[in-house]
Amino acid sequence: MTERGDLAEPVRGRIDANGLLVEADAILLRLQLNCGGQESGPLAVPQLADLCRLSQRLGMNLSRPVQAAYDDYTIDMWAETRIDLDDENRAIRLVIKDWSEYPTAAMDRVEDARERDFDQLKGRGSIRTDSALRVVSMRLPGALPGGESEIGQALLDIFDVIPPSGHSKLLEAVAERQPIRGQRVRQKHQDQYLFHLEGQPLIDNLGHFSGYRFMVERDDQDVDNPALEEMEPGKLISQNLFGSQLGPALRQPLGKIIANAETIGSKLEGPLRGDYASYAKDIASAGRHLLDLVNDLSDLEAIQRPGFSVAEDDIDLVDLAHRSAGLLAVKAADHQMRIDVPDKELEQPAQGEFRRTLQILVNLIGNAIRYSPDGSVIKIRTIEKDGQAAITVSDQGDGIAVEDQDRIFEKFERLGRSGDGGSGLGLFISRRLANAMGGSLTVASSPGQGATFTLTLPARDLD
Repeated sequence: MTERGDLAEPVRGRIDANGLLVEADAILLRLQLNCGGQESGPLAVPQLADLCRLSQRLGMNLSRPVQAAYDDYTIDMWAETRIDLDDENRAIRLVIKDWSEYPTAAMDRVEDARERDFDQLKGRGSIRTDSALRVVSMRLPGALPGGESEIGQALLDIFDVIPPSGHSKLLEAVAERQPIRGQRVRQKHQDQYLFHLEGQPLIDNLGHFSGYRFMVERDDQDVDNPALEEMEPGKLISQNLFGSQLGPALRQPLGKIIANAETIGSKLEGPLRGDYASYAKDIASAGRHLLDLVNDLSDLEAIQRPGFSVAEDDIDLVDLAHRSAGLLAVKAADHQMRIDVPDKELEQPAQGEFRRTLQILVNLIGNAIRYSPDGSVIKIRTIEKDGQAAITVSDQGDGIAVEDQDRIFEKFERLGRSGDGGSGLGLFISRRLANAMGGSLTVASSPGQGATFTLTLPARDLD
């Protein structure tokens, strides 16, 4: 039996098409049995079972924070589902990271409630994070927006750090488990309010670092930012209307439309006329297109706001090549395409935000799949040149004329293509993100010769 506490290595399991836990590491099997399940029986951890069912129904890899409990212990974890492409029934491989197990203490819950009451009396809010700085709970001062939709997101995906301190200074404090004093931040996707954060590291009953508790106060001195001074009253809120209000309002109903249409189209609820099943698949496809458009418009709004910045992460472009290819493996297989990636043993260290770099690569590979003939090969390669790390995505499509190679990076530009499922924003957003990370995004192509997109980022020295 594994000692209770934090686990450094991922915990793995496999769930078949019937929801049975057919493979499990010892610690996952222990949790299964303690939750009333049986070895090789239905997955008995409710939140994990729900996540696996949703992943199978949507045909998508998913990830989210999960909490489980048994006896006097609580377990916080980050669970990821990966559809097993080698299994004809699409079994689910479950990968659990950041497994943190600790005694459930009633006194802690009472103390948390008391702290929230005192915060409310003093006009303050609070944020709790896990050890990876992902938000566990959030309550902003007064009635300001922010709460359930941010749960599970990284703190630095929700807020921009305001100088003189920066992301690196904040992350250094977190790495050293130090208190965080007087940190100014601004919301990214809401109304861009400024806040002061005062953070204290949290240590659980076993002496392990378990995250931060931040006290949040509103900072009304927005006029300190010259970019905001130039704005007309009310313009700041309207500029972020989509990301703060329309985007979240659209995502939920679109998600339900897609999920229900997929359920109907897959005939999970019983027999269905062939044409009706085809209509359902069309509805799901249209819903996914609209959801992609919502996400693109939210990103567009974010990158065009004053003070937009990205994190400075240490990343490996070879690792990101494998991750992005894995996310689109099913889509490529549907078109009998093969994504050729660099050897896993290779490394191409670079400096850039992990999430944004992955976003760019997923867009480039998705475009290559969309515009290449069935049965073709998409090649991904990494190189380093003149202090820059680069990754290329090459396809075997129709190619792009020289006079059009600048136009494709403009907003809503698809070179006259219609009905291809694209929004015309992906390359514009990707180039802006690349530039924000100190890099570039270019294309080399000739008609009939395919296209090669090259993302460059500052190289990182491993020494």
